[in-house]
Amino acid sequence: MSAENGNTCIELKNINKHFNTFHASKDVNISIQKGKLAALLGPSGSGKTTVLRMIAGLEQPDSGEIVIDGRVVNKIPGSERGIGFVFQSYALFRYMTVFDNIAFGLRVRKVPEKEIRVRVTELLNLIGCAGLEKRFPSQLSGGQRQRVAFARALAPNPQILLLDEPFAAIDAKVRLELRTWLKEMITKLKITSIFVTHDQDEAIEVADEIIVTNQGRVEQSGTPQELYRKPATPFVAQFIGNSIPIRNFERFRFFEKSDDNVTAILRPEFVSIFKKGERVQYAESAEEAVVEDIIFRGSSLEIRARLHDNLISSIRSINDAPVEVGETVDVFIYRLFLLRGDTVTLVQNQTIKDESVVI
Repeated sequence: MSAENGNTCIELKNINKHFNTFHASKDVNISIQKGKLAALLGPSGSGKTTVLRMIAGLEQPDSGEIVIDGRVVNKIPGSERGIGFVFQSYALFRYMTVFDNIAFGLRVRKVPEKEIRVRVTELLNLIGCAGLEKRFPSQLSGGQRQRVAFARALAPNPQILLLDEPFAAIDAKVRLELRTWLKEMITKLKITSIFVTHDQDEAIEVADEIIVTNQGRVEQSGTPQELYRKPATPFVAQFIGNSIPIRNFERFRFFEKSDDNVTAILRPEFVSIFKKGERVQYAESAEEAVVEDIIFRGSSLEIRARLHDNLISSIRSINDAPVEVGETVDVFIYRLFLLRGDTVTLVQNQTIKDESVVI
């Protein structure tokens, strides 16, 4: 993730961190621009929370530099780094009111009470919780508690906001609402923010930039579109998107053969499944498959069909003619990823290539 020095807020340079014999962070290099909302995305144990805690000053790297706003902060206490931290478990004080929770950091800094009242009132309006200042955390919903935790972190006007899986403890519907809310707040406040998540949908929807971690390393960083369309490593190609490993991909029609040391990856958006007789593009180049499963996704259906011993998926609109389990359908595969060693190649169906040449 490149950023010009004048516009870079957070930089990690060759960071390494061990916990006894476990190498948690391996030569981590990250650069985040001012005002951006970045996601640290990866499976459990990939090192993303360790990176967040080192930026916050809760852990110290064994080697490398943490640079905030052009200043190396390795030896500067976390309390002096200008950072607000939102924990997964909210970490609100149970016996304090909403007002006192938000005011806590300001009182530690001995800010005058008059200024505290103005700041807390401003934040309550910002998070949509005006009128709740006298309630205790137990009297709030999960979504309200998370908003109060967000306000408490913002109260001292930090230059950086760090969030550790901020939506993990919230139910699905509220989580979707909070995603949109968080992005709107960060955009409005223009505060540089990093949040940790293992949910790729969350990262793709909310973040300006995504940093994918795996086994302590940064696999790739870039915009959600860049990572989705151009995965740089086999891990990213398989981790991002609903990717399905494919055996014997050369049996698919109109794909060129490759050597034996290649794995193919297929995503639902690379596939069209349609009923016999439907007038669709590339119908004459399709292959027959049998539907084995249909999963209702709300606004769409995921159709799973067996083709050359592979169970492949495709998304079909609920407005299209219904397809049934056991039905023989036509399948057209537009493209797939080929993984060879450390490289990823996007390969198109030869029919599409030939048509583009004619055009």
